[in-house]
Amino acid sequence: MEKKINKLKISVHIPFYFDESKNKKIKNLNKICNTYLKLSRKTKIFIHTNKKRISDNKRVKFIYHNLTNKHPFELTWFPRRLMKKQAYKYDIFIYSEDDILFSKKNLEYWLKNKDICIKNNYNLGFLRVEKNKHLYAIDQIKKLKFYKTIDKNKFIVIENPYCAFWIYDKKEFNKFVKTKYYNFKWKFLKIGNVNLTREMSAIGWHGYDFKKGFNMGHYIASIIPIKRNLLDKNSFIYHTSSNYSKNPAGLFGTFKVNDLLEKILIKFKQPTFFEKSINKTLFYLYSLFRINFKNFRRKKTKH
Repeated sequence: MEKKINKLKISVHIPFYFDESKNKKIKNLNKICNTYLKLSRKTKIFIHTNKKRISDNKRVKFIYHNLTNKHPFELTWFPRRLMKKQAYKYDIFIYSEDDILFSKKNLEYWLKNKDICIKNNYNLGFLRVEKNKHLYAIDQIKKLKFYKTIDKNKFIVIENPYCAFWIYDKKEFNKFVKTKYYNFKWKFLKIGNVNLTREMSAIGWHGYDFKKGFNMGHYIASIIPIKRNLLDKNSFIYHTSSNYSKNPAGLFGTFKVNDLLEKILIKFKQPTFFEKSINKTLFYLYSLFRINFKNFRRKKTKH
């Protein structure tokens, strides 16, 4: 597989808002880039920024965007213009936030499992995790209990497919760019006073969450292989900022990875329209409560 991977042309796009006061963030970006460059000899990284920069590495290119009179979060949508132009030039397309550590093991996991998932209209999922004494899953709001069997292989259904990262092969990506979701403007989407512009960019095309009733009309759900009720560890991508596991009052809860799956799993069935509508309403109310509670705690701490 090593020889096969090294021949793959991989296009990686990372939006990065430069703030000179945050040197740690800039150092972290270098670490993230070095990890991506190890995926393949033909990997190229495009960093979309608000500052004009020149890279010392020929495989890394900074692309300047004028954000005058624009919200900084809108930077996350600018990579799509160039990615669309590259649609037939690369084998793999990756969009990643600037603090996601994606390794060669993650890539091998994706190459091994993606085709069987796509063939059955599912998206191969990843689990965003943080290391803080324990390994935490940071995007799930409850334990996972639904499973799907495909060709005798067992997969867990991810209730929240968001992981601040997406990856598609050339064929899937070229389907994606022709949909309204590729160019859709999400800047008016909010929960409470929280702007979700960058989150909607980072969810890509696998934005199907059967519990929240949100569907992009492509994949049935996002799934991760399991054996003996344990998630495939190569599906874990690391959130290097590690701020969510330290703050359980955020939008989502945090679960230790080893405690994420229910002991008794239930066979997955697609929910009805009524069930999705109810779940969407409940999730919105839950989100409002968690965000407001988070803001309340911040104000109380300041006083």
